[in-house]
Amino acid sequence: MDKELEILRKYFSPLAKNKESLGLRNDAAFLDLKKKMVVSTDMMVEGQHFDKNYDPKILAKKLLRINLSDIAAMGANPYGYLLNLSIPNSSPIQWIKRFVSGLREDHKKFKLKLFGGDLSKSPIIFLSASIFGIVKKDIHKNMTAREGSEIFVSGNLGDASLGYNLLNKKKKDLYEIDDRSKEYLLKKLYIPNPRILLGSSLVGCVDFCTDISDGLLKELKKISFFSGLQANIFFSKIPLSKVVKTILRSSNNKKKIWNIIFAGGEDYELLFSTNKEKEEILKKRNKEKIYKIGFFSKGKGVKIFDSNGKKIQFKNEGFSHF
Repeated sequence: MDKELEILRKYFSPLAKNKESLGLRNDAAFLDLKKKMVVSTDMMVEGQHFDKNYDPKILAKKLLRINLSDIAAMGANPYGYLLNLSIPNSSPIQWIKRFVSGLREDHKKFKLKLFGGDLSKSPIIFLSASIFGIVKKDIHKNMTAREGSEIFVSGNLGDASLGYNLLNKKKKDLYEIDDRSKEYLLKKLYIPNPRILLGSSLVGCVDFCTDISDGLLKELKKISFFSGLQANIFFSKIPLSKVVKTILRSSNNKKKIWNIIFAGGEDYELLFSTNKEKEEILKKRNKEKIYKIGFFSKGKGVKIFDSNGKKIQFKNEGFSHF
């Protein structure tokens, strides 16, 4: 049997036992749905998003979860996905087994279906997924805020971006942490937690909703530009884990650490705003804790204030793909 067909039959077909996939025997999937859907796509490229030493199981989970985070930001619920996988011909079957085990675990966790995709060889590892989500009533359509609206995030910031710096040895002498703290930061980097339930609960209550994949500062600048408003953000309001708080206390360059927190990306928390009248409705609708970090006012751009009320400017404003 052809090697590609054997890999599909043995490893990926068990993940595609749904009528839409047609058993992975055709050139396309068949979606016969009478429901509103959203679709998003993301890719991960060796050398840009990860290195060749990454655990394939982690790569599979992260690929699914960064796509799921986009679904969460739209206020939809996950349904299924298409997968494109390109790996070096020298990659052992064990790599594929490990990758598929990650897919299988998150299939169960997020109730996903594999519809199909493509498999090829390439000089480096290339991963891409296109994910489909089901819309209950409506979605987050707008990417603009309103004057006076308060700005919220869904969880701690900076863990994943500091983990990325550790992994890529960019920390220099900024901070030293113990092995347990390092493990915590790397887990946050490797395995993001898409805020699916929160995203759907926010529909109709917020001005906009987006995930923080490329850094808080970059996402806020985009919203500020579209809205023609100024975003005012305060150090003292940013939710931080115990590990990040410890790093800040011990660092000899706190501004650099704050720059990583604001611009490092990889957090995949949700960022949104709402007015005071809808804030109480928002809190009643969901059980997850949310954090108010600032507000929108007349003006433009993003203004960041430290614990003493002093305006702070950062050199790095967020992750760029180019």
